[in-house]
Parts: sequence; structure tokens; C-alpha cells
Amino acid sequence: MDIKTIPLSEDSVQFVHDVFEQNIEILHGSLITIVEWKKYIFGEYADPYEQHYIILADEKPAAWLKLNGLNSNNICISMLVVDDKFKRQGIGSYAVRFTEEYAVINNKKAIRIQTTKDNLAATHFYLKQGYQILKTINYAVGDGILRDGYEFFKRIQPIK
Repeated sequence: MDIKTIPLSEDSVQFVHDVFEQNIEILHGSLITIVEWKKYIFGEYADPYEQHYIILADEKPAAWLKLNGLNSNNICISMLVVDDKFKRQGIGSYAVRFTEEYAVINNKKAIRIQTTKDNLAATHFYLKQGYQILKTINYAVGDGILRDGYEFFKRIQPIK
């Protein structure tokens, strides 16, 4: 399988919408319209220190990756959502490696990830990828409800 990463374009917002809704329960999200997605990603609510990517598998959208905190030494994988058709095929691992390479090239010192404790698949996945649980946290997720979670951490060796 040929896997690659491309920056998210407005043409790919439909995929973000669909893959988010496919995983809305475990993400504790709420419904978001295409118009709202465009505002959050490209428009008036966009974060200038955030970057969105689509992971393609054999030229088909397979995952959405959102990195933020790009203005700090520690960046964050704030969203990694794999389409059900591509789960357990290495897409998530590829996205994490892409993020780690991004961190090295951009002289970042670490990568952080937060997830809710009930997202067991994500917890096991990040531990398998070599991330350590830095601390337990309580934070509001997409539906606005405070939930128990973990903050994962991995130190990166930037290019000198």
C-alpha cells in the first residue's frame, strides 16, 4: 500500500466531516456542518498555529491528522482519526512517524497527545508507539463535558 501525507485542502473537508462523524462517539464530539468545518480549518476560527493533513492510502483518503502548538517547542497531535476501512493497516503508525519527522525537521523537542481514558484503542496505540503517559488530566472534549484522560509525551531529538 502506498501511503503519503498531503496538506488538507477545502476539497478534503467532506472527508474530515465524514471520518469525524464515523468516530463521533469515541471522540465525544458533536455534529459539525461542512460550513462550520471550513470556518474552523480555513476561516474565521482557524488557529494559525495548527496544520491539518490527510493521509492517503493508494490515493484514497484514509485518515485526518491535526497538529497544533506549532509555535511552541512541544507540538501536539490534537486529532488522529482513521477511516474504518483503513484501521489496523498501519495508517495511524504512519501518521505518528510523519509527525515525529515533522518535529525533527522543525526542531521541536517533544510531541504531546491527549485522549480520554475510555478511548482504549488510542491509549494502547500510543503506548505501542513509544509514548509515555505524562499525567492524568481532566479536560473538556468536543461535547463540552469534562472527562478523565491521559496526556502522552515523547521527547524528540531535533536536528542541531
